[in-house]
Amino acid sequence: MPLSNRKWRFYMTEELLKKYIHYFGDKTPFPPKHIMESLVRMKDDGTFDKKLKAVSSIGNKVRSEIEKVSGGKMSINHPFFNEKFDKE
Repeated sequence: MPLSNRKWRFYMTEELLKKYIHYFGDKTPFPPKHIMESLVRMKDDGTFDKKLKAVSSIGNKVRSEIEKVSGGKMSINHPFFNEKFDKE
């Protein structure tokens, strides 16, 4: 496992980490916990491919809008991904 991904192990439950690795492998970047939970939940309930297809159709527009508003280039470490949109 790449060194940059190891740090996420300390923030994950063992079950979540095992499921994420099962679905996505251990060579992929490890996102923040709340994003990992969403990805695993979508894989578990079978909606991942449908939702990925829907998001992919608007992905470039969303990416450019986020970059324009934030003034920063999108990356896995972009502050946008720290937001928890499912919380009220």
